[in-house]
Amino acid sequence: MKIVIVGAGRIAWHLGKRLKSKGLPVSQVISRTAEHAEALAEVLQAQWSDSPAEILPDADWVILAVKDDAIAEVAESFAPYAQEALVTHTSGGTAGAILARHFSRYGVFYPLQSFSLEHTPVWSKIPFCVDAAKQEDLFELKKIAKIIGNLVYQVDDEQRALLHVAAVFANNFANRCFAIAEKILDEKDLPFELLHPLMEETLAKALQDSPERMQTGPAMRGDLDTVKRHLALLQNNPDWQDIYRIMSENINPSLK
Repeated sequence: MKIVIVGAGRIAWHLGKRLKSKGLPVSQVISRTAEHAEALAEVLQAQWSDSPAEILPDADWVILAVKDDAIAEVAESFAPYAQEALVTHTSGGTAGAILARHFSRYGVFYPLQSFSLEHTPVWSKIPFCVDAAKQEDLFELKKIAKIIGNLVYQVDDEQRALLHVAAVFANNFANRCFAIAEKILDEKDLPFELLHPLMEETLAKALQDSPERMQTGPAMRGDLDTVKRHLALLQNNPDWQDIYRIMSENINPSLK
């Protein structure tokens, strides 16, 4: 199988290296930034280019590992040159159908994880959400996902859109709350490590049972006096006050 990765960002780096390590080497890397394409291609021992027109003519699988808002444009640029290949994107928030206007063989190969260049993913714990227009391509994507990971789910566009929303709450918003907590402690020269055991316990409980049933805290108890004191302590940060108030009222609507 000849695999072409389009893009040279975090997902492209991690996915390319994982494919190579599992006996599915990437044949070509294409990125609009030549030095980025060359850098990743060197690691993967692959060919590289900065032009869609130079895609391998016998490519079997083209992975569009680009930002969500670039998928449509990038897909269109490759349409004249990749009509025989299976073309997938790696996005959780973009419908696979966006590729339908350009390709007859299209799908989604979405690893549900937050990637950064500084951390090596634990692939056995990453869910792969896959879908494809043709059954034979879906079978192939499932097989590849099983080789490089372990958890494989068929997820359609509608399901994946809501899954992506849920992931933003569970990951991005939760991390933002951690960041705010760290800044609050910094104001009084307190180490963030003080909260580590609490954070670990909260996550452990959420994974063991329904987070709804595990909810604790002053809002859950209806402790209005404590909520008011906390809001007063945040008076110099109106944005944090708003977040605290909205979260508290969501936990316990009687606080509105």
